[in-house]
Amino acid sequence: MASRANRERSRDKAGQWTAAGAARDAHRMREQAQPCPVGNPWVQTTLASNMNNALTALRSALLHSDLADSTDRPEGLEWDAALSMTPGKQGYRPPWPRAPREATAMQIRQIGKLLRQAKVLIISPAAHAAVMAAAATLEPADISTLDRDRDIVVPTGLLVLPESTVVVIRTGSLSDTKALGRQFMTQHQILPTAQYPGVRVTAFMDRDGPVQPSGWRQMFAFWRLRQWRRSGCTR
Repeated sequence: MASRANRERSRDKAGQWTAAGAARDAHRMREQAQPCPVGNPWVQTTLASNMNNALTALRSALLHSDLADSTDRPEGLEWDAALSMTPGKQGYRPPWPRAPREATAMQIRQIGKLLRQAKVLIISPAAHAAVMAAAATLEPADISTLDRDRDIVVPTGLLVLPESTVVVIRTGSLSDTKALGRQFMTQHQILPTAQYPGVRVTAFMDRDGPVQPSGWRQMFAFWRLRQWRRSGCTR
């Protein structure tokens, strides 16, 4: 046992991937990430902006759909429908918050719960490359038979990748993903009885990853300056 541990430490020092080293790093990353969503203004602003953009786009589409032509529709039905497709599908029960920042507070609480309760999972670089190659060929029909309770062994998990993965998000810009969290939850629609089992997936960016938006760099520079001043340093 001692010899194996020594070999693992030697490989860690040589920069080679090991399961033991990856597990230590993954648990350390989770601990460091837990306080970040609550006190990070960039995260809060980004989540609120994403929620606002999604709600606005959905409401606009619904206003130009057959739903808006119905003469007996309740007042504000388009907004409620847009909310059911965003916080509702993310597992939040109605009544839903009317402001994006209120929905963001709900998201942050859910992320905190995920980071506290999730079982930490790791994947080797070789397996990660194989999964990435397979995922690139998937079509919606390929996952239509996926059964949540049968095929997902760990209901609440945090998968930490061996390296940041650059992805193209819906807006067409680049982002990077360092970890993926999942939680079993229930999707809620407008009718109280309209509930469906679902899986909430949360992607985590790497603070020091290859993609760093200008807003993040400015916020992080401000945070470092504030920490520097709090330490009592002066010019």
